[in-house]
Amino acid sequence: MAISNMTIRRPLLIMGIAATVAVLLFLYFLNPVETALAPKCVFHAATGWSCPGCGMQRFLHAMMHGRFLEAIRYNYLLVVLIPYITLYAIQRLCLKGHAQQQWRKVLEGRTVTYALCILAPAWFVIRNILHI
Repeated sequence: MAISNMTIRRPLLIMGIAATVAVLLFLYFLNPVETALAPKCVFHAATGWSCPGCGMQRFLHAMMHGRFLEAIRYNYLLVVLIPYITLYAIQRLCLKGHAQQQWRKVLEGRTVTYALCILAPAWFVIRNILHI
């Protein structure tokens, strides 16, 4: 008996949503700046440089508490990536058929892919040169 793709996909989706909710609850109730429980960036610890994702936990914590300007200062790249990730999740999880194909053409298209592949390394260089 063959296992359908949907049989495997549903539990993975539920586990992914549960994990996301758990992480967001953790970040809502525990400030990553004040707790030792929050994981630290291994790349930053090893090199002293900030990776493109450094500040993500602090960004999310501040954002969930309505401190938008503070959040943006922790990681400017996330101002672009959070909306992209949200739209990508909507496209993958909520849309079907033609609508999903149209969104996929944009979100997974060559232009957006190239832009993201340039944006992340550029942010890495800029934030370490300017010490942002």
